[in-house]
Amino acid sequence: METTNEMQQVMKELYELRGEVRTLREKVDALQLYVVTEHPHIYTGASMHRGEPTIRNTAITVRTVVERTRLGDSVAEILAGLPILTAAQVHDALAYYHDHTVEIENYIRENQEALWRLANRVST
Repeated sequence: METTNEMQQVMKELYELRGEVRTLREKVDALQLYVVTEHPHIYTGASMHRGEPTIRNTAITVRTVVERTRLGDSVAEILAGLPILTAAQVHDALAYYHDHTVEIENYIRENQEALWRLANRVST
């Protein structure tokens, strides 16, 4: 009989601890502003550009740098147009793109689709 009561008490305590752990995990997730990546100048964060990879200490996304290169801009031209960036940041953004091509291509496609929807809404 005593063992049953002890087991019930242990189960109750485990249930309460599980709830406390869940609450703490939610608080940690809320405080986590960004996630460091394997690239020193790139981070992601749910509160920044919907989690899109961004150059550290800027609001410039990896996608922006990649799209500039697709328009024919060299690293020097990107630096002239975005003087907040360093050459290391631009090169790291391009390296991140090459390591995560599918992810960045999805962001590029989403951005193009959003622009297309906006253009069609304005023209109608």
